[in-house]
Amino acid sequence: MNPFKTLKFMLRRYKYAKIIGKFDAISDANYVAANDAMKDGYLKTKIDDLLENESFTSQLRNSSLRKTPEDGKNVYFTWDLPEFVWETVLSSKKLERVVKSYLGDNARLDDMYIKSVKDGLSSVSEGWHDDNVGYRLKLFMVFDVEKIPSGTVLLPRNRPNLYRPRFWDEISRSMKLKHTVKRAEEKRIDYQAGDCLLFDTNLPHRGDYSTTQGTRYCLIAEFIDRSKANALKGKAPCNPGQGKFKLRIPKKVLPMIEKSNLIDKNLVSISEEVINYGH
Repeated sequence: MNPFKTLKFMLRRYKYAKIIGKFDAISDANYVAANDAMKDGYLKTKIDDLLENESFTSQLRNSSLRKTPEDGKNVYFTWDLPEFVWETVLSSKKLERVVKSYLGDNARLDDMYIKSVKDGLSSVSEGWHDDNVGYRLKLFMVFDVEKIPSGTVLLPRNRPNLYRPRFWDEISRSMKLKHTVKRAEEKRIDYQAGDCLLFDTNLPHRGDYSTTQGTRYCLIAEFIDRSKANALKGKAPCNPGQGKFKLRIPKKVLPMIEKSNLIDKNLVSISEEVINYGH
């Protein structure tokens, strides 16, 4: 990246930081630490416990969603999720309480997809970064593993922890360099089948795809303040379908969609075949 592009890139980051800071300052003002189950910005627990469904992990494991990356690739993505996934995630009052205690009552489900990773993946996500959207929760649901899969490394922080662009991390990432130097306060999260990690992507974090030899099969859900996400549309990596397309939800889930407090009804449209969710 040439110096001019680098300067333009960082100025854009600082511009968006003002938008992010406006919304996150409101969130901090309403945040009650005593109600928060996420000490230091993350929670490691079991999928079935958080989702209040003792068979959800086994359903995921035995479904077509358990697909190993193929064709020489080290990662498999799909947003094509069956009814039971939507029904379980949207019906969990425990998940809703944990999400809203951290993000506030304006939180919404912002995206949901499968990302299964075979170690050896070459990705800038292996370098230290945050997701450049301020407070946002990402839920990794590791429903199956092979051998010893890659873990997640993060720097725990309590609220308030307002977003600020991290210059060297951002420059390294933009140049596709893997800035993986060990940091004094880092916490490594390893996974076994059935484990889940809910964490604030505002925390510096990175994937560790190089030190293990295994595969993790993972369902990911993301949550964010809906007003902030709308304000960042096209400017930052948030909104359904990573801001690129609408999610297609099976029509049988409509009663759950209508009742859920985590669904942004302004993003819902219904066609003859599916429920569409997104801009």
